[in-house]
Amino acid sequence: MSPADKIASSGQLRINMEKIIPHFGAINLALPEEYNEATYLVDGREIDLSLAFFNAFPGEDGFTEFSAVKDLDPAVLDRVSGFMEQLDSKIARAHAACVADFHAGGVVRDTYIDHHLEEFSPEQLATLIEGTDPALPVEERMLATLHLSHVGLHPMPDDSDASFAMFDFTFGEDLTNYVVAVKFAEDGSIQGVDVES
Repeated sequence: MSPADKIASSGQLRINMEKIIPHFGAINLALPEEYNEATYLVDGREIDLSLAFFNAFPGEDGFTEFSAVKDLDPAVLDRVSGFMEQLDSKIARAHAACVADFHAGGVVRDTYIDHHLEEFSPEQLATLIEGTDPALPVEERMLATLHLSHVGLHPMPDDSDASFAMFDFTFGEDLTNYVVAVKFAEDGSIQGVDVES
């Protein structure tokens, strides 16, 4: 093999060891970064995107432990890429799940909104619901201000039962540490809606 062929071959190998993921760019298959970050504009608001590669395994104390992934299976990134290509539709579905949960009397209303209704000062509440329809009950006005702040993907190549992606909704990071987390399975189905800190 000539030196030129060797250079071309090594360049091709380098190209094949990376995969372009929408919004995240190139991910190295041999040594992926444990935590990748990007941003995305939704309704004029910048949200954070994260992509984490960890293996989960049972620890000695009974708690799940995590280790970084090396030599990432390209199929994992194919699944991540497919998910990210449909990000806008996933965001719409996650928001619709929050609204449906609220109207069903789920955690969005009974835990998230009711908790903050008790915790917010009258001034905080007035600022939060400013610009919403004053004809609506205060709980629905609060729901109207709930917005996406973060999308985190955790592909977990060890087939863990953890969520593939989590969409975090909030009234604002300056107002609360709690989020409404809409969890997606790898196949794109919604696993659940929870309140987390």
